[in-house]
Amino acid sequence: MKRRGTILLLRWTGIVLLALVLAAFWFREELRDCVVDDTRFAPEIAAAARRNGLDPLLVRSVIFQESRFDPFARGRAGEVGLMQVLPSGAAAEWARVNGKPAPDVTELLNPETNLKIGCWYLARGMRRYAKYRQGAELALARYNAGESRADKWKPAKFDGDVIDRIRIASTKRYVTKIMERYRNYLEEERRQQ
Repeated sequence: MKRRGTILLLRWTGIVLLALVLAAFWFREELRDCVVDDTRFAPEIAAAARRNGLDPLLVRSVIFQESRFDPFARGRAGEVGLMQVLPSGAAAEWARVNGKPAPDVTELLNPETNLKIGCWYLARGMRRYAKYRQGAELALARYNAGESRADKWKPAKFDGDVIDRIRIASTKRYVTKIMERYRNYLEEERRQQ
């Protein structure tokens, strides 16, 4: 009888462990997000955002999506740092426009440098699409997929929807998640006032 109880206990333990592993796999992003400290670099984010006319909560939302506040994060396409700045993209454009030498990867790992360039690049998109009701969505699409693609996704009318026009699934998810997080941050801030 004791042996049968042990076997039954082992089976149930195995089933529970398998269920936990499957749940962890299924909800891995949500579980990972629970441990992110999204208050890291708050003063630096606020300063860089305000210098570029951006809402710090939007920048915070972008950083959450891009790097989960890891200043040493590296992307598959060579993106670097908190805002996943591409050395040959946003960083090179920033250097050209500002008449400065392009920062190398090591410099882009510095949070202040990364924020300066990432916010500058995001702000250019925000200004470019300012007349659109969903200009932020277009600016985020530009940040993720490039200007030429974002231009193709502009609605015919300034008050038209953007999300449904985005043709790259990963960019659509990217923009949607950032805007959801941004709205949550805004609501959280409103409740605290």
